[in-house]
Formats: sequence, structure tokens, C-alpha cells
Amino acid sequence: MLGVKEGVRVEGIEVERLLPGELREVIEGIALQHQKLPLEPRLDKKTGVIIGEEMGFTVDVDMSLAKIQGSLPGENHTLEKTMITPVYNSNDLIKACQVIANYSTWFHGSSARYQNISAAIKSLNNTVIWPGEVFSFNETTGPRTPERGYLPAPIIINGGYDVGYGGGVCQVSSTVYNAALKAGLPIIERHNHSKPVHYVPAGQDATVDYGYLDLKWQNNRKGPLIMKTSLQNGRVYVELKGEK
Repeated sequence: MLGVKEGVRVEGIEVERLLPGELREVIEGIALQHQKLPLEPRLDKKTGVIIGEEMGFTVDVDMSLAKIQGSLPGENHTLEKTMITPVYNSNDLIKACQVIANYSTWFHGSSARYQNISAAIKSLNNTVIWPGEVFSFNETTGPRTPERGYLPAPIIINGGYDVGYGGGVCQVSSTVYNAALKAGLPIIERHNHSKPVHYVPAGQDATVDYGYLDLKWQNNRKGPLIMKTSLQNGRVYVELKGEK
């Protein structure tokens, strides 16, 4: 008498004769599989083309339960959903077209060092940093591993030189750091090398070591920032674009 009527299905799953407590447990399980977080607009990492925002939704478990428990035999139901709108839209990225700050450094070194810098630049290019968001160099570039295209190259460690995967990436992080400084962005985390480097003035470097040392700064502007990076004509370029 208290169970779901015969032949009732929810999202293709049979729930007939389930008691209220059993039905709630099943619906909550189905809800976890069907809910979707909204996606903010973003840029294609290779082309820079805007990929539009996507709506998300949560499942209203109580409303879904009431509908199912009052259904007639053999009915098929979908879950009751509440739509979630993304915070930003594609137009916010379209307006982020003014160069806020840029910085460049001269490259020199081995082909392995060039490859490491190129790999880091590809990870950073067309990155969107939303208002209030903290940019993390390590989170954006990921681990410096062979699988991600990094090679052994000279690194500075404990005041001397050694060889490690990702050698040269600190030139990219230092270039990003100086662009952020020129943009007037709050620096959350930054570390000096243990000895001077040749590509930026003394005291303006930013060493990174995945899982240990990071470069972090915050977007304190009202609109999004877009990071553009490239390696051309012997220089590492970092550009930050936003709404004027």
C-alpha cells in the first residue's frame, strides 16, 4: 500500500514496490549521476576561440519523490531538476580585449631547455583568470614529467647547477611574474632562485618547483584576465588582457 505502483520507472530504472525510505536512497543515487555543474566560458587552448558557457542543474530529490510516489502504474519519470546559471558569459571574454600588461625575456640555451619552455607556454596560453580567482603556475602547467613533454635540462638548486626535468620553466614563471607586477596584481606566493638568473633583473625572478614552490597571484579586477604566451624571435612573451 505504501510502495511505488507497479511498472513505475525513473530515468529508465525500475522502482516499483519500493517503500519511501528505499525510494529516497535510490533517487539520491540516481541524482548524483545526473546532476551537472555549470561551466563558465573558456578559451580553446590552441586557437583562443571562445567556448561558450554551459548551464548546470541540481536534482530536487523531494519534488522527485513526491511525483513518483503519486504516480500511476506503468508511468515513466524523469527527475525534477533546478537549473544553475554560470556566473559569467561569453561576452565577458569578448570585452577582455585590452592589453593590461606584458613582459618578455630573451631565451638562450639547449634544445631541451627550449622544449621545456615551449611545453610550459602551451599550458599557459589562453588561460582565463576570473575576478577574485588565484592563478597558480603549478596548477596551470601541471607536473614537469616526460609524459607532458618535458626533458632534462640545467636547473638551479641549493646555489648550484644540476639537471632535472623541466629545466628552463622558471624563465617562463619569472616572465609571468613580471607581467603580473606590471598589471598591479596582488602576489600571493613567489620565491627567488638561490642565485641570480640572467633573464630578469636581480630580485625579479620567480622560481617554481611542482609540489613545493609555486607562483601565485590574484585577479583583483572586476572582469576576467586572459593570459597569452608565446616563444618567438628568441623571446618569451607573456601578455595579460582584460577590460579597459
